[in-house]
Amino acid sequence: MNAAPSRNGPAPPAIIRRLWWSERGMIADHLLRLSPHDRYQRFGGHVSDATVTAHALRGDAFRRHFLGAFVDGALRGVAECALLDGLPPREAELAFSVERSSQGRGIGTELFRRMLVFARNRGVARVFILTLAGNRRMRHIAAKFHLAMEAQEGELEGRLQLVAPDYLSVLSEAMGEGGAWVQASVGSVRRVWPPSAHGERRD
Repeated sequence: MNAAPSRNGPAPPAIIRRLWWSERGMIADHLLRLSPHDRYQRFGGHVSDATVTAHALRGDAFRRHFLGAFVDGALRGVAECALLDGLPPREAELAFSVERSSQGRGIGTELFRRMLVFARNRGVARVFILTLAGNRRMRHIAAKFHLAMEAQEGELEGRLQLVAPDYLSVLSEAMGEGGAWVQASVGSVRRVWPPSAHGERRD
């Protein structure tokens, strides 16, 4: 049986853009809004509010990068790229979270796609994810992007080799960020971009 369409029309598209270091508090608020089940899946176990907040606020602006998905001006999904230390080839760990109210709209898939492009353009040669074996949503997304999955004591590790960046990948990232500006301008830029991005004074 097909689900009845919403009386309010299709769900609004998410606006996806890079999150800046000054927006770590927004990331913390998003992670704290995750349901207990989704928090467990995101962090691979039970973690306290203090641990979640500390994770979001942990300082390392050169190695940790975030993309955010905004729905109706509110941050509802986050992708994290943590660059790893070590000799080349460069590696990065990716992690994702989408609030329950915004799941099932393809936001996780689009965050994954955009973060792969972001990592590729920073010279990352290999990305990996760690997810619980029971995280069906993450496993489904990983399969879409052909990650090689390996079981490790109740967890799954997925790995993917990335090709070197080229002008098309750089253009794709630039168009994604530019598209976020265009989408936001249709509504309210101030709800989606930090004040510093559109020239607002902060006294």
